[in-house]
Amino acid sequence: MDKSPKTVYVCDFLLAINNRDNKKSRNQNYQIERNKDAVGMFDYYSDIEKGCIGMFDYYAGLYKKKKTNLILENGEYATKKEIDKRKNQYINWLQNSNLWKGVISFPNDYIDENISLDELERKIAVEVIPKFLKYIGFKDIKKMSYELALHTNTDNYHLHFSFIEKEPNFIQKDGNIKYRRMGKISEDSLDFLKRQVVHIVEKEKIYKPLLIKTNEDIDDLKRYFNPKDNNFILRESNEIIFEENILKLGLLLDEYRNTFNQNSKGVKYNSIKNNKLGREIKKLTKDIKSYLFDNKNSDLYKCRNEINIDLDKLNKYFQKLNEENNIDSIIESNKLISSKEEYINNYILNSIVNHALYKYRDVEKIVKSRATSDKITIDDLIQEIAYEKTIENREKDDKKRRKHLLNNYFKSAKANKFQYKREVEKAFKNINHEMEEAAKKFSELFNYEKQ
Repeated sequence: MDKSPKTVYVCDFLLAINNRDNKKSRNQNYQIERNKDAVGMFDYYSDIEKGCIGMFDYYAGLYKKKKTNLILENGEYATKKEIDKRKNQYINWLQNSNLWKGVISFPNDYIDENISLDELERKIAVEVIPKFLKYIGFKDIKKMSYELALHTNTDNYHLHFSFIEKEPNFIQKDGNIKYRRMGKISEDSLDFLKRQVVHIVEKEKIYKPLLIKTNEDIDDLKRYFNPKDNNFILRESNEIIFEENILKLGLLLDEYRNTFNQNSKGVKYNSIKNNKLGREIKKLTKDIKSYLFDNKNSDLYKCRNEINIDLDKLNKYFQKLNEENNIDSIIESNKLISSKEEYINNYILNSIVNHALYKYRDVEKIVKSRATSDKITIDDLIQEIAYEKTIENREKDDKKRRKHLLNNYFKSAKANKFQYKREVEKAFKNINHEMEEAAKKFSELFNYEKQ
C-alpha cells in the first residue's frame, strides 16, 4: 500500500491456474476456490448498496437508483445479464491468465470539489485504465477485459478495479506475445496510474485552462509562418542577407529534389535524407530559424517566450501531481510537452523550406527569362535580390520601408561577416534603366497582397 495526500492504492493478483509459478494449482480444491473468487468478485463489486452517490448529488436530489454498480470498458453500467456472462468468461480465462485486482481510495472532499462521481467513473474506465494497461506492456486493449466499481459506503470514496487477459497479449522482452507470467505490478507502473487518476480529477479545473492557453499561444506563433497571414515573417524580413540565405536554401532544395526525382508539391523537413546535401539543407534551415528568433525585442521572440512559459507551467503541473502522490521520479519532460515542442519546431522548419523553394523557383523564372545559361547561379540570385530591394525602396517610400537598405546594413559592426557584400554592391551598380521593366514584374511576383 502506498499512501499520499490524495490517493491510497492497494494492488493484488492471483496467478493463473496454469502459470508455472502457481504451486497452489496442485491442490484439488484450488480451482474450485478460484472460480468462487471470480464469481464473488463480481457480486461484491456490483453490490448496489455500496453504489455511487456523491454528497452534492444527494443533497441536490439528483441521485437515481441504479440497477447495478459495475462499469465496463465503454464507461457504461453493466446489465445483470452482462455480469453473469462475465462470471463464466472469467472462470474460463483464469486457466491461463493472471487476475489483477486493485483499490483506489480518495478523500471525499477532494473528489466532490473537482469532479462528479459519474464523470470520475467514466473517465477512469475510458481514459485511465487503457493507458495503464498499455504502460504495463499489454499490446491490444481489445484483448483485455476489465471493470470497475466506485463504492461510497465508507468514509472515503474507493474504486475497485480488476483486469485479465482474454488471450496472450503481453509483449515479452524478445518481442513475442504471450500471457503475462509475472503477477506483481511495479512501483513505476503504480506511479503512472496515480498520475493518470489525479490528472483526470483535476483536469477540468487546473489542466484544461493551461492547455487552452498553450494552444492559443501556439496558434498565435503559427501566424508568423503561415503564408496566408499578414504577419508572415518570411516575406517581411528587411535584411538582404537573410533573403540571400532563403534563396540559397531554395537552390539546395531544388538540387536535392532533382537528385531524388521528387515531384511532390511541398517539402517535409523531417523526410530530408541525412546525406551531405541533406545535412547542408538542414543546417541552413536551422540557421534561418535561429536568426528569426534572435531579436529579443521582436514580437516573434516574445510570442515564443510566452509558449515557453506555458509549457513550463504544464510541466510544473505534472510535477505537482508527482509530489502530491509521493512519487520520487519527477518528470522533467513529459510526452505532452515534448510533443508540443516537436509540433512547433516541425511547423516552423517546414514553413521555411517550403517558402525557400517557392521563392527560389519564382526567382529562377525571372533569371532564366534573360540568362544565356540554363543553370541558375548564386550570382543570379544576388542580382535578383538587388532588383527587388531597389524597387521596394522606390515604390514604398511612403512607409520608408527598407530605405537605403544596403547602405545602413553594411555600416553595422557586423558587416565584416557578410561574405557576399561586394557581390551585392556590384549587383546594385549593374541595375540600369533597361532592366527597370523586368524589375517591376519581379516585384509584382512577390506582392502577396494582390495574389
